[in-house]
Amino acid sequence: MMRFSWTVLFAAFLIAACETTTLALPDDGEIRASDDQVVDRQEIIVISPSWAAAKSLVRKSMPLGYRLKSEDELDGLNLVMLTMLIPKGQNGGAAIRELERLEAGLTAGVNHAYTPQSEMETSRARYASALMDWNNLGCEARSKVGVLDTGADASFLAEHRVPNADFSRVQGASEGTAHGTAILELFLSSGMLNGLTVYHADVVSVSGALGEVASVDSMLKGLNWLIEKDVKLINISLAGPYNKILDRAFQRAAQEGAIIVAAAGNAGPANKVQYPAAFESTLAVTAVDADAKVYTEAVQGKSIDFSAPGVDVFIGDGKSGQYLSGTSVAAPFVTLRIAGDPSMAQARSVASVRGALSKDVQDLGEAGHDITFGFGLIMAPMPCRNIETAQHE
Repeated sequence: MMRFSWTVLFAAFLIAACETTTLALPDDGEIRASDDQVVDRQEIIVISPSWAAAKSLVRKSMPLGYRLKSEDELDGLNLVMLTMLIPKGQNGGAAIRELERLEAGLTAGVNHAYTPQSEMETSRARYASALMDWNNLGCEARSKVGVLDTGADASFLAEHRVPNADFSRVQGASEGTAHGTAILELFLSSGMLNGLTVYHADVVSVSGALGEVASVDSMLKGLNWLIEKDVKLINISLAGPYNKILDRAFQRAAQEGAIIVAAAGNAGPANKVQYPAAFESTLAVTAVDADAKVYTEAVQGKSIDFSAPGVDVFIGDGKSGQYLSGTSVAAPFVTLRIAGDPSMAQARSVASVRGALSKDVQDLGEAGHDITFGFGLIMAPMPCRNIETAQHE
């Protein structure tokens, strides 16, 4: 199969008259680094603000050799998503430019892959609640939570009555469920929030040499489903390259009032924050250990918003479980913190949540916001905090 540079994919972008978003494109080097993180090189994902424009594109592109693989109405995002197959001999960059020229107002891009951001560990330290000053009795959940992740154990989903939907590319396949189950256990078995309702969207499939990854189209379907279910606080423990389809969709989700918390990534401190965490429309979370030192594999960058426990964190029911590390593990603690705060129950702005949380953190590293810890270590919301501490606030 022909290889090509993806640099040209993002060299230009179109802002339609009905759009109020702009794209924050990364530099060429960062774009080229994602060349191999593509689910299917024959596919191009297109998002449209209307069915009329989508159908017009299909009609204009068919004589040029394009084929429509699927079409999805994303009512929660007020978008239409098309999956197009490019003509034989055509490369992705040229196809994207051609499709965007054929119909004004549409955005086309490749189907990038996003991977879970956690690793199994063997340590035996239980510290997360204490580090965040979260009381052992837990507190009342104030918001529903949505999770975009791998599949989860069927018995766990049934036991906890978790609303679940499968948006993976190969539905019913036997991909792993360990990551998704662990993230759900953090929310439902940690004892931090009582009465928490969690919705789960499976967006991960096995994709050849890439292993278990979430594709752009699966993530958009899952995100749309959650918003349709009126779930506006969403946790994503997946990370990967910049993608302008995701950029537009996540900005649209923010406009719909979604607060999205995302794992910053485990690519190491020499690398920048990965996506979707690096979008301004999300809250990016890095991981720290029991001594509030940053996880050795965590990425760094100005997009980091907050730090949370994410190294050797015990996940289980207290009798059995495992210890996990990674920014995947840290992100749910920030989501839990927001879900337990009555002052944020009706929050519909990422900027307002970021501002409020930044005033209630333990500053780590350099004074103020920095590229390693963001604003600092997230702390329990006041109703969930230890009584002795709360009395001195």
